[in-house]
Order: sequence, then structure tokens, then C-alpha cells
Amino acid sequence: MQKPLLAALGITTIAMAMFPGCGETRELTFYLQDLQVRGPVSQPAVHITKNPEAGQITIAPSFWGATLRSSAGTIDGHSPVSSGGVFRVDTIRRSDNGEYFQDPGNVNTLQFGGTNLKWLYPSSGFGVDVDLGLSAAWALSLGATYSIADGKGLWGYRSGLGLRQHTRSLGLRFDFGWQWESVVYDATTVVTDQLGSGIPATVRFYRDRVTSSTGNFYAALTINGANPESAINPFLQLGITNQTLQDYKPSAPQQELWIVPPFFLVPVTQPLIVQDLRGKFQSTRIHFTPGVYLEFDPGVRLLIGTHVSIESGIENFSDPVLVSPFVQIEWTP
Repeated sequence: MQKPLLAALGITTIAMAMFPGCGETRELTFYLQDLQVRGPVSQPAVHITKNPEAGQITIAPSFWGATLRSSAGTIDGHSPVSSGGVFRVDTIRRSDNGEYFQDPGNVNTLQFGGTNLKWLYPSSGFGVDVDLGLSAAWALSLGATYSIADGKGLWGYRSGLGLRQHTRSLGLRFDFGWQWESVVYDATTVVTDQLGSGIPATVRFYRDRVTSSTGNFYAALTINGANPESAINPFLQLGITNQTLQDYKPSAPQQELWIVPPFFLVPVTQPLIVQDLRGKFQSTRIHFTPGVYLEFDPGVRLLIGTHVSIESGIENFSDPVLVSPFVQIEWTP
């Protein structure tokens, strides 16, 4: 009983010694050909400061619309292109009538100079924010937003702290915290698979549509009038937000497994080089929000304003200014 086992172990040991050394170096290169993002722009909530107190709760539903439907820009990591500005491949037909693609070589030699990002904005949305006074100077804020992009409902969430101060005719508030925003992204990835030098690279195309929800820091400074003798007071908010996506798919392949006698799985450590050149989606926006609020009684306010968001982080971004009028009701029970 021991001899067959020893023989099997010997065969396995020889196979494991032989497999790692076989094969050419394999090189995989990932390129981002096209990226479509559907979703709203992160926007700090507006909080009016007037007679703040500890334990005070303010509930603020809001509704907004967008005047711009889409913008385009450039994300790093597009493949080289031909003189016609496209990534050219040859179609190879196999003996079984199947097809695969190859890089023809010495054709895609130019740097891509176009746009491979398109951001589609929802036409409208709404949100609800709750503000809890921890003291006269500090407040805890929680909020949620909802919008529809390409037929899919997208939720966003935010939480943070507000440092506030009130004088007889002026209110100041500095907010900072974390904001989660959901977007749908549709990414087209090209992977070239080069096995050894002098062999044409095989080309594969992938398209992945994923809902991504990531958190990012936000900060905002709000200044508002607080004249007790005026029913209408102005406000102005200056803020900054950042939006990113999770890593794109597909990811790097896992180590391959081979079956050797007597049916043991043996890892094949073929030399593998992976280059993921796909640039990250990162949008940094500066926000400028002017408006006025009307106070009907000490517990109810109506805010009317306009969110003006300026994109500053994406290369070659068309229409970087997004204007979103909004109305908001603040109710303090």
C-alpha cells in the first residue's frame, strides 16, 4: 500500500518541479476605453444658524433640479490608437469558426487625444436632513438623498458635525463630515494578453455595469443673515466635495491550477506581469450656494437658492459648471 503512494508522491514532486519553469512570460495590460457615470453630484446640506440651542432638532426636506444633463472629460489609461484615432485589432477566425482578436502590432502607436468619460446627471432629486443640537455651539447632522439615473434609484447618505455661532444679525456655521453617494458606472476595458516576445498579443474586451457607493470627505462654510426684524434674510454657502469610484472590473487573474497524477491540484507559477493602466475616476468640486430664506414663524423656514458646482479634478472636462436650483423647508418641532 505504501509503494503506490510513494510513487504518486514522486510523480507529483517531479511535476511541481517541472511546471514552474515552463512557459514564456505572460504580460497582461488593462486599458480603460470608455467610462459612463450616471448619478448626482455630491452637495453639502445647507443649515441656517439662528438662535441655536442644545437639544434642538431641525428636520429639513429639500427638492432640487439640474439645468445640465451631461458632461464629458478624459480619464487616464486609454490604449494607444492608430492614425485614425481608434484602437485597431485584427479579427482571426479559428478552425471551429470561432473568432478572437489580435493586436496587429506597430499600428496602435499614437496617444489617445479624445474623451473617454461621460457623466450623466439626474434631472431632479430630493433629500431629508436632520440636525440635532449637541450644544449651542455644536450640532450633529444626518441626511439622505434620492435621485433616479437611467431608470435606477440611487441613494446617498451624509453625516457630520457643525460648529455654529450666532450674533444678533448674523449666523455662521462650519460643517464637515463624510458623504456616501451611489452612482452607476458602465466601464469598457481592453486587455492585451502578450505571451512571449514576437508573438501577437491577444485582445479581449470587457464591459461592466456596476453600482458603486463610496464615501468621501466634505466641508462647507455657511453665512446667513439673522435679522429678527426681517422676514427675508440672505445666505451663502461655500463648500468642497470629492467623489470617487470603486476599482474597476475585471481584476487581475488568479494563479492557474493544473491536475497531475494522481489527481492533485498543482499551482502553475508561470511568470506573469500585470499592468493596470486604468486611471481612477475622481471628481473634486467647489460649491457656491447663494439664496434667501423666509421665516413664517420661529419654527418654520423656507429656503430658496441655487447650488453652483464647479468641477476642478477631471481633465478636459466640458461644461464644468452645474447649476441646480433648490427649495428647502426647515421645521423645528
